[in-house]
Amino acid sequence: MRRAQPSGAVSRRPRQPSPASQRHRRVQMRRLGRRGGVLVLVLMLAAGGTYGLQQLTAPEQFPLQAVQFDSELQRVREQDLRAALDPLLDGGFLALDVSAIRRALEDIAWVDSASVRRQWPGTLRVTIVEQEAVAIWNEEALLSGAGEVFAPDPATWPSGLPRMAGPDQRPEKVSVRFASLQRLLDDAGLELQGIAVDARASWSAIVNGGAELLLGREEVESRAARFADVYPELAAAQDGALERADLRYPNGFAIRWTEASGAEQ
Repeated sequence: MRRAQPSGAVSRRPRQPSPASQRHRRVQMRRLGRRGGVLVLVLMLAAGGTYGLQQLTAPEQFPLQAVQFDSELQRVREQDLRAALDPLLDGGFLALDVSAIRRALEDIAWVDSASVRRQWPGTLRVTIVEQEAVAIWNEEALLSGAGEVFAPDPATWPSGLPRMAGPDQRPEKVSVRFASLQRLLDDAGLELQGIAVDARASWSAIVNGGAELLLGREEVESRAARFADVYPELAAAQDGALERADLRYPNGFAIRWTEASGAEQ
């Protein structure tokens, strides 16, 4: 016997999706499947790429075989090169950081600039331009031809360099004035061996055998030129050598000679 349904009740049957809804759901599933497949593929490629890169840069796969210097080095010492390079050459040939190597080389005091490149299959080629020292600066460093101060080991300093001294912010100006005075004094047989400017901007110079020239603050080149014009004649009349000349007088100068009476002229 059938059970009577309550009055007003509706019999509920499972609702079947429409054909259009079924097609939409199948499309969505296929899209999710493709996205999932792509994600898995990307993860697999990333893992494989990382592993492959590790294999390529491993030292045992492509080892560094040699470091070749293309420059003839005069002042840069082998021990300084080793100290700069050794910590950076442990990786494989392809893992070398050429920028870091270049920076490490340029930190060596005698190195003005460096270029670094790989050469297949295992050579690192290095070109170095050394600093050119033109003077000793403040007795504690060297001065380059470009007016730059650098401080290599004093044991590597060239001999016979002139001395220059002055405030640390003025090395280029001192270098330029040295060259100017040297041209003026050479014709008089005076070899310029040193030049200095003090905190009050007063200039002095050292010439033959340590003789001192006091040049003052103003008209430095004019005073030197005036002295150079008459020096050969004055020196020819003396038995002694020049010891000191004060050129700061407006219309002349005072000179002291060695092995003389000590009187100033």
